[in-house]
Amino acid sequence: MLKKVTILPVMNDDPHEPLEIPETNSGQALCFCSSSPSSVSLLSLLIIENIPQSGKILYPHLAKIDDIYYQVHTCLYSHLTPGVVAQAKPHLLVLIAQGDHVLKKVQTLQQRYPQLPLVVINLGDRPDLATQILHSGAQDYLTIGELTPNLLARSFRHAIDRHQVEQQLLRQAQYDRLLVQITQHIHQSLDLSTILETAVKDVRQLLGCDRVLIYRFLDDWRGIMDVEAVVPPWLSALGDVVGDSCFTEQYLEAYRRGRIHVVNNLDTAAVVPCYRDLLVHYQVKANLVVPIVVEERLWGLLLCHQCDHPRDWQDSEIELIKQISTQLAIAILQAELYQKAQTEIQERKAIEAQLLYQTRHDYLTHLPNRWFFEEHLRTTLNYAAEHPNYHYAVLCLDLDRFKTFNDSLGHTIGDLFLQAFAKRLSGCVSPQDVVARLGGDEFAVLLNDIQGVEQAQVIAENLRERLSHPFEIDHYTLYSTVSIGLVMGEAHYTSSEELLRDANMAMYHAKTKGHNCIGTFNPALLQQVRDRLYLEVELRQAIERGDLTLHYQPIVNLRSQSPRSFEALIRWQKGDTLISPKVFIPLAEETGLIFELSRWVLHNACEQLQQWQQKYPKLQSMGFTMSVNLSANQFSLPTLVAEIQQTLEHRHLSGQFLKIEITESVLMQHLDSACEILTKLKEMGVRINIDDFGTGYSSLSYLRNLPLDGIKIDRSFISQMDRSQEDLEVVHTILVLARNLHLDCIAEGIENTTQLQLLRSLRCPYGQGYLFAPPLPPDKAELYLQEHIL
Repeated sequence: MLKKVTILPVMNDDPHEPLEIPETNSGQALCFCSSSPSSVSLLSLLIIENIPQSGKILYPHLAKIDDIYYQVHTCLYSHLTPGVVAQAKPHLLVLIAQGDHVLKKVQTLQQRYPQLPLVVINLGDRPDLATQILHSGAQDYLTIGELTPNLLARSFRHAIDRHQVEQQLLRQAQYDRLLVQITQHIHQSLDLSTILETAVKDVRQLLGCDRVLIYRFLDDWRGIMDVEAVVPPWLSALGDVVGDSCFTEQYLEAYRRGRIHVVNNLDTAAVVPCYRDLLVHYQVKANLVVPIVVEERLWGLLLCHQCDHPRDWQDSEIELIKQISTQLAIAILQAELYQKAQTEIQERKAIEAQLLYQTRHDYLTHLPNRWFFEEHLRTTLNYAAEHPNYHYAVLCLDLDRFKTFNDSLGHTIGDLFLQAFAKRLSGCVSPQDVVARLGGDEFAVLLNDIQGVEQAQVIAENLRERLSHPFEIDHYTLYSTVSIGLVMGEAHYTSSEELLRDANMAMYHAKTKGHNCIGTFNPALLQQVRDRLYLEVELRQAIERGDLTLHYQPIVNLRSQSPRSFEALIRWQKGDTLISPKVFIPLAEETGLIFELSRWVLHNACEQLQQWQQKYPKLQSMGFTMSVNLSANQFSLPTLVAEIQQTLEHRHLSGQFLKIEITESVLMQHLDSACEILTKLKEMGVRINIDDFGTGYSSLSYLRNLPLDGIKIDRSFISQMDRSQEDLEVVHTILVLARNLHLDCIAEGIENTTQLQLLRSLRCPYGQGYLFAPPLPPDKAELYLQEHIL
């Protein structure tokens, strides 16, 4: 039986008095109201009970948190059916259980209701189950003893958010797989009808729409429904010839130029009557139209119909259909070219040979491409599996200075250099060997029928030496070196991908030793080399491509909660993964990339502040500042002061709007020069704060003698001060010290109102933390300014 309980915020003057939950009958609403429900948001829960009435344990914890109230449905696990879930329409499933069968119940719920996030609350204390339950798909695992309203609300919100992200990633992965599948089919087949029929079936199934059509234009600009995938009970339109009187030359030109037509709800859409009648005839409620343009010629339209209800077409869906349309245009062009060549057998064979060659060879160097190289490698691998005494090796080569050629001499010279390099490389190996261009300035060599690793190393050394000789390109004499990775074709390899992976890894390992080096793959280094080298290369590429961004976390006046400053924090979004600064900052410091990163942060933070000041002059009058962190490496640069001054001058910024944050440990490492550097910065008007105060030396002497403006209390003290009297006393002591030394004080990591109230009572002037805002990207930071200042 499904029971419904609605829990609204409770007004309780005594925070120590427990919340009493009265008994309710099935279907009755349980409400505790202190304000109108219109000011809060509804979160619908379906509590699944292993033991009858166990869901009541949660009621005292379902208090209003951050303008959320709960609508709760309860159901015994044994009574749970898809119909019950459909009736409850929950945002979240909450399993309350105990015993040895909790894990099996979690797995069953994940299989039956993967579309809903799941939080598990164990009535017992089984920490050994936590990891297994989370690995089985649950978003969170809690025990009844640790529950609080804050924890429960945060767990529920995060569970829903994470599940939404997972579902988005799953859908995007499905889209990507479909696009790859269609693209591979197109490149592997010239049978246009099969390609089109497969494409519409796959698109209809993946998007879950009712009908997908390919509408091909005829010579008189009417069109025929040429290919279709439709599900009952909706009408088939296959073979219909449509002459839409609304379809004028204006629309033809718009579609030819890439017009996308979206109708989310025909009942409310602004469409002309004749087009509305056409859609009604085909029972369409929502419509998505993407043109198929073949060599700037409007060939047809790709149509997606939703017939049973309106539908908001998502941007990701529209982008997928656009890409599929592009791939279909390629398939159509290939088919047309193929059909045109059917008149003569020789022309047909030439076209097929050319297409095959293009799919297997690099267009610039005419070497085998990655795909063809892997084919050769698979053949060799299979042959070696049948002949144990057969030895082979794979070399991966990467040019050390090719980017310099492209940047300084242009891509034309760069292409000529690649062609000359490919020709010389091919001439340095035996005819039985295979040379390929994998992409960019990366090449590979398959050494067939060699004696062993010693001969492979000799060949690699010979290549390294001969490829370092100068190249005469146009009127330039160019020098370059290569980093070479070598891997032997051992018996344990089962795929070409594994061999290329390890050859690449050996090559990147060679790069860490400097230019013009050879690295031989060692299985013992697999994990550490892969993790470190891949991350380093990706970080270098991220810097070169500008993939790094700055986020801005506000520093607020704790009394008024109005923002007074931003702290600039670097972020690296690598695809769908956010790489933690704790991972890439140490790597940058180790490799020397920290200097470039630090300059980038300083310049971009100042540039952003300048733009905001120009757009919002009030920021200058109120003294709104930007805080930038200095690393130990950057603080050691003799040019630091000059670089900061040049940046401020270049951005036309007064020094008073810039705050430099330095950790205690950095100051202690450079104590002799710190006073001189900080004094020069102070003369420019730049303010100086000590970051993470309390975790380092905390020496009164340097606080008194150095020209400082403020200190930031480390978040480790703030996070515990509402639970630890010792940490509370430390915070109080730091604040008294700051006041006595006439220093501003900022509390880091404020995450709840209890911490805020304690800091206010201790007269802490400023703070930052997720309670006010997380680090925000520039657009959201600007919105924050508009909402809180402007």
